[in-house]
Amino acid sequence: MKTILLVAGVFIFLFVAYLVSLFFRVGKPVNAARSDSYYHHRWKNKIIYSPMGNWFELGYSELEADPKTFTVLSKEFAKDHQHGYWKDAIQNVEHASFTVDDQGVPKDAHHVYYHLEYGDSLQRIDGADPQSYESYQPLNNKWNYYAWGRDKNQIYLNGKKIAVDRATFTVLNATIATDSASIYIIQRDYNQVGGARTGVQVLQKAAHPGGLPRVISENYVQFTNQLVLSNWKVDFALLTFEHIESIRIIDDRNLVVNTTLVSDGERMAEVDIATLEILNRDYLKDKHHVFYDRKKIAEADAETFTLVFEDYAKDKTHVYFKDQVLKDANPATITYNYAAGVATDGKLRFKDGVVVEE
Repeated sequence: MKTILLVAGVFIFLFVAYLVSLFFRVGKPVNAARSDSYYHHRWKNKIIYSPMGNWFELGYSELEADPKTFTVLSKEFAKDHQHGYWKDAIQNVEHASFTVDDQGVPKDAHHVYYHLEYGDSLQRIDGADPQSYESYQPLNNKWNYYAWGRDKNQIYLNGKKIAVDRATFTVLNATIATDSASIYIIQRDYNQVGGARTGVQVLQKAAHPGGLPRVISENYVQFTNQLVLSNWKVDFALLTFEHIESIRIIDDRNLVVNTTLVSDGERMAEVDIATLEILNRDYLKDKHHVFYDRKKIAEADAETFTLVFEDYAKDKTHVYFKDQVLKDANPATITYNYAAGVATDGKLRFKDGVVVEE
């Protein structure tokens, strides 16, 4: 019995010691004013990296750093007498001159560095001058999704030099920019894996039309009698009007210019503005016609046309998937099961507009 109690006592002691080692290994911050992620180990002569000190959920790393010379540069950057660190990883930088400026840009005497949201290695910004490089905000900060930089010679986007005129380049909104000679779009490839800054490029699209730009919205800009659009649906559109007297914003994709609907950069002169209804992101109608993605649905009855769910709709006669009639589907009984991704009228079942068996 004594042996069992002794073994149990040893087990309890070891278990308590283990818990103590887990919960009490993080000591004081190295420099609380600069970072809540670098700490002294409570009993080891070690530096710990733990994001916001939340080691249980966000991780815990013991750095191979020299605690005596370890210096916190900013929230995610530090160095000792041998290495520069980003988070918990040693970086290929000139450690003696490695620093982080007031705008949070990592630099050394010879290079400027950039990092994506994901990864563990800094990237050198080719050609960037560390003495004059700075990050900067575009014209309207609410559309500043990306990391812009500039030095005395060039403009940079997400760590890459872009071919524009340094002196006159201006970001107008989330998707359009200009310099003295050209209009550019700021285009993101949404098929690329990664954070919001991956797959972004600045592309020259047209000569500058002249005149001062007027920013209409996140994706539209006016130049005197011309309207420019770039969005996720249409990468670039430039419309010329005889004159532009008024612009009314309906939503991020639709405007009324004078008395004409402009949807995703396309004139829709057939649409009656007085009776226009935006049904969802792709369906719209007036008292005469129904449109899907700017294409008129010839068979649709505008008076009785209603949505079923997203790309499914109906009128008194037909059921529709996008702009196509679903043959033999009954509009009186059509419903959509969101969990299954299936539309059914009780007899026929459709997935992505195609009949499927039970």
